[in-house]
Amino acid sequence: MADAAARDLYEDDFYAWTQDQAARLRAFAGDNRFDAERVAEEIEDLGRAARNATQSNIERCLEHLLKLAASPAEAPRGAWRREARTFAKNARRNFSPAMRQHLDMTEAWHEAVRAADDELADYGEGPLGDVGDCPFTLNDLLEPQFDADAAVAMLQYRLACDTGSG
Repeated sequence: MADAAARDLYEDDFYAWTQDQAARLRAFAGDNRFDAERVAEEIEDLGRAARNATQSNIERCLEHLLKLAASPAEAPRGAWRREARTFAKNARRNFSPAMRQHLDMTEAWHEAVRAADDELADYGEGPLGDVGDCPFTLNDLLEPQFDADAAVAMLQYRLACDTGSG
């Protein structure tokens, strides 16, 4: 039964599985020839890598949404839209439920604003300024029917209101 439960956890929540297996390996310290501590660290690292990839994909999705909302530049719009959708899809694919408490939407938003400002400067555009708190929840971005165009429209409205032009 324990083997079936471990297989189910592996399939249902890879991140939780990595943390559980690392703890089990650390408890298994009976054979001196088996480097349980390093193997456990490597397994934990697999989980952290999946979590970090999810966080990064969320940040990149938000960055591209911000650029689409703020920039009048026509040339990059199609690529930015595709990227926003791709990063949201990748976040959804990498996500597992135990990650939820370790993903930081506030940090993702601030990183996205900084990255968007950097790229907008490449187009000779000014910084976004104070864009407030992240208007999206983790669930919004992980939604299978995530609508990048609706997200951009909402951000455009918000940016227009914040600058007093809306």
